[in-house]
Amino acid sequence: MKTITKYLSLCLLLFALTTTFVQCSNDSSTTESTTDDTTDDDSTDDTFALDCSTEDAAQSTNGEIETMRLAMVDFRNSLSTSLLEEGSVCLDDERFYLWHNTPANNGNRDGITYGDLSDEQLTAFKNILQLFLSTGGYQKVYEITELSEGWLNNVMSSVWNPDFYSIDMFGDPETSGSWGFQLDGHHCVINFLVDGDNVSMVPAFLGGEPASDTWNGEDFDIFSDERDLAITLYNSLDTDEISAAVTTSSSHSLEVGPADMNGDPDPYRGDYDYSGFATGLKYSEMSSTAQASLISVMKEYVYNLTDNFADVWWTDIMANIDDTYLVWINDTNSSPTATSEFYYRIYNPYLWAEFNTEGSTGANSGTIADYNHVHTITRIPNNPATDDGGDYGIFAYLINQDGPKTLLEHYAMADHHKFSKVKFDYKLTDSDAYWQENLAHLQSL
Repeated sequence: MKTITKYLSLCLLLFALTTTFVQCSNDSSTTESTTDDTTDDDSTDDTFALDCSTEDAAQSTNGEIETMRLAMVDFRNSLSTSLLEEGSVCLDDERFYLWHNTPANNGNRDGITYGDLSDEQLTAFKNILQLFLSTGGYQKVYEITELSEGWLNNVMSSVWNPDFYSIDMFGDPETSGSWGFQLDGHHCVINFLVDGDNVSMVPAFLGGEPASDTWNGEDFDIFSDERDLAITLYNSLDTDEISAAVTTSSSHSLEVGPADMNGDPDPYRGDYDYSGFATGLKYSEMSSTAQASLISVMKEYVYNLTDNFADVWWTDIMANIDDTYLVWINDTNSSPTATSEFYYRIYNPYLWAEFNTEGSTGANSGTIADYNHVHTITRIPNNPATDDGGDYGIFAYLINQDGPKTLLEHYAMADHHKFSKVKFDYKLTDSDAYWQENLAHLQSL
């Protein structure tokens, strides 16, 4: 009888919540990937179209951008209506900044997943990645999402899987010159954005655990250049330069990395103030040898983007090169090596790059060396004066107009979530006493 009473109480509460959150009962949930669409080869029909009110740019006449646009249009046209609807939102949707780097198990991403796609569709999407990324940039994404993630899949298949990487598409490239897409998963999150003639790929979070190993007979060393070029830079510094650059902090982590949990917004988007990071060794105070080494490291992050658009970005960076700062942390008093733990960050008004050895975690703590778990983040600090914007490009102003949304607001307002998928990972305020009381009742059942 007690069990039946609790069940009836739960049903009544769910009815009340569903009535309030009527917008969230749409059947096109993107919080869980399905197996029904793994061979999704049905073409779309005319029943789905984005209804957006954003002011978009005219379509670019740049031939390279047009190739990107047509490839994305073809990919979208290959999707069933249900997948297209599941993966498509407007440019001002909060899904832009709801990304993180926790494992992508349990369908905890929006959008469509690699596992939702047929082999042909997945190949088409990877071809789009290769249009936006340089050869070296795409190789890193390949090694992260397929080799390193495949290695992890062999450890715990329910947590790590190449099929769990997800795709969100923003805007409509068929009719607009403003559009983009986000690749989001465990150790790879990149925001690819087009606005007229402008192309960007920040924020970009790339990581690996293991960062270097062998999978399926194929060797990989994802961050060999970011690591080895940085060690060359460190070894080029004289005593005074090392004193200015190196801090004796006993701990380190990414300063402006991913959000901590699924559903948390990117805390560093928009008008985040980077001015406090103008510390360490300044470029203008380096020797010419050290300056050349620093530039080599910086280019490794910028030129993950395909060359022509990386060149545009690099021009802005070099115009502000004297205002570039380097900070370095070693875990020991010795000089860094390829098999030691260290951290560095580079801050320029148009480039933020961080590299950190994270230490092995959880199931891998006994099999992966601490230096072999690496996180990196690439951003454009949002204080440049150009109209192109920083992180999230010119679209940053769209997603920040009303401030960050809490996870409750996200699930309550976004019609792509079913009520049954509502999750709460924060404490409600006193003004939400009704929900607090009823959630406490749920937890007691």
